[in-house]
Amino acid sequence: AAFPKMTERIGQGRPDLFRSELQSVIRVIIWLSMPVAAVTFFTRGYLVNFIKNGGDALMAGLLGSLVIAILFRSVYYICARSFYEQQDTKTPLYISLFAIGLNVVLAIWFTMSLNMGAYGLGYAQSIVSVFEVFILFAVMNTRIKGLINKEVIGAIGRMFIATVVASITCYVMVQLFQLQGNDASLLATLPKFILIVLVSGSAYLVSSRLLALREADPIIHRLDRIFFGRAR
Repeated sequence: AAFPKMTERIGQGRPDLFRSELQSVIRVIIWLSMPVAAVTFFTRGYLVNFIKNGGDALMAGLLGSLVIAILFRSVYYICARSFYEQQDTKTPLYISLFAIGLNVVLAIWFTMSLNMGAYGLGYAQSIVSVFEVFILFAVMNTRIKGLINKEVIGAIGRMFIATVVASITCYVMVQLFQLQGNDASLLATLPKFILIVLVSGSAYLVSSRLLALREADPIIHRLDRIFFGRAR
């Protein structure tokens, strides 16, 4: 939804407003993706159980190896689109070609030389996604001066702290509501999963508010209206 406005800023010859819009979008995406990746990692047993009754250790392990890719792939698409908005389709293409080559090399090394099996594919994908985003950020920061400034880095650091709080909460909840041998049906596992996600998400939201992350404000205001609007 933000990209049409970013295109408009470029057309207006306002790179400062374009930078501001892009910073906001990057922050929101990272703020949303961090807890999703964390919760996915700790609840991977539940998620796999939804796909295959009784779960599957290999599938759960592969999902765990891909959680870093969840975060960085989300950021990558935003970064790539920022180049498209500037009428530059070549830079993301060249970086993607490099990433594909690196992915192939790492996948072969991990699976064949290090004998990591299928897990090597997941770890290769996660590592490549990190490199891809960092390269894009480096190029973007040279073209859009001040894009990755102290404010953005500080905000990402606070998001990481909030994610750690949510991760600890999620881990404790998963330990309290562990999958049992008879938890094979969706009806048996879904309520536990929803409870874990709600408590972990609440911990993240509260932590974000305490850490003065503005990304949490719209959700908190909406929840305030839903639960306390009529009372006022």
